[in-house]
Amino acid sequence: MRFRLTNASADPTPEVRAIRAEPAADAVETGHSTSESPDARSGAVTACDPCVPSDGIVHAVRGAVVDVLFARSDLPAVNSALIVEWDRPTDLILEVHSHLDQKTVRAVAFQSTAGLARGVSVHATGEPVTVPVGEAVLGRLLDAVGNPQDNGPGLPEETPRRSIHALPPLLRTQTSATEVFETGIKVIDLLTPLAQGGKAAMFGGAGVGKTVLVMELIRAMVENYEGISVFAGVGERSREGHELLTEMRGSGVLDRTVLVYGQMNEPPGA
Repeated sequence: MRFRLTNASADPTPEVRAIRAEPAADAVETGHSTSESPDARSGAVTACDPCVPSDGIVHAVRGAVVDVLFARSDLPAVNSALIVEWDRPTDLILEVHSHLDQKTVRAVAFQSTAGLARGVSVHATGEPVTVPVGEAVLGRLLDAVGNPQDNGPGLPEETPRRSIHALPPLLRTQTSATEVFETGIKVIDLLTPLAQGGKAAMFGGAGVGKTVLVMELIRAMVENYEGISVFAGVGERSREGHELLTEMRGSGVLDRTVLVYGQMNEPPGA
């Protein structure tokens, strides 16, 4: 289990344009080349707007892996989001993993695919999977795609979102740590002090107290430094996740914390 604080901005998707060059009419007729610029020749260079991928249908379902068939060959890009349009309260989010052929993509589901059948319509968004960010998510328990899982109200529509794919910050933009992050735990502060802005890893078997120690670090961050913590529980047991949420509410640190859970019963994409 790793405890780290990161801050990365989403990288905008590059614009793609298709360009087709044609020889000038006078050059074709005379058989000679011309030095006339393409911009001066009518029809020499044509450009089209970025193509929006067409919608497709579910072609095959293998657990969390879903194959989607499209009518045209303009397939959605790898790592782009697909939305399954089915009769469920929440949308099923897929992420394109690879292109199988000219009209089929293989995607990974972020939620359970139970009940998903072939032929169901799939909408290609043309954008990456995004998650909500900002003050609206403080004190909330979210899943891998940012849906609230704490039986609380939904997030406001105007909540900003960021892509889950982003480049790490450059080394030259990071400051070297010169101060100690005081946790209040004497053993850590004396024997293995943590640097502010640094990284720390904890290794141990099940039930030895890794989650409890992380919660103490979060408490020190909130109370001593008035910071914000993000706890990502990957493969967390449902019981332990519920206990952590209850303990944070009782200790008063939940208002400065965001919990993101991908529990043991969730598909691998989550």
